[in-house]
Amino acid sequence: MTIHVRRLQRGAEAEFVTGLEWLLAPPGSRPGDWDRDRAVERTAQLLAHEDVALFAARSDEDQLVGIVSVYVDILSVRFGRRASIEDLAVHPEWRSRGAGSSLLTAARAWAREQGADYVFLESGLARTEAHRFYLREGATHAAAAFRWSSVQ
Repeated sequence: MTIHVRRLQRGAEAEFVTGLEWLLAPPGSRPGDWDRDRAVERTAQLLAHEDVALFAARSDEDQLVGIVSVYVDILSVRFGRRASIEDLAVHPEWRSRGAGSSLLTAARAWAREQGADYVFLESGLARTEAHRFYLREGATHAAAAFRWSSVQ
């Protein structure tokens, strides 16, 4: 069984959102204002930016098994150019079969090609299995993340 990772282009918005919805199932959660159509529109906007890459992992049978998004987003005074992985999702039946690792490899390689000095990823507190995976993949647990739901 081989996992095939490719960068998504315009026209693949709905496919990306299908994978993204795997993150909404427990232990994740669905944002209160989740709207699939709006998510497809936002994905189209992202695909138009040169500082964003979206990747999909597919099985030998061409089944969508995972997705990841990566953004070159800030130049930090302390750490240099940052790339952020915002979404990494693998179909529940395909976890622990290499899709997540293949997607991370593709996202990190793209970030390196864009001149990123480091890659940042935040993950929900309840995603303990994902946290173990990230540590196995060489990440360090470097910070706690805080968020405000609205800008005031």
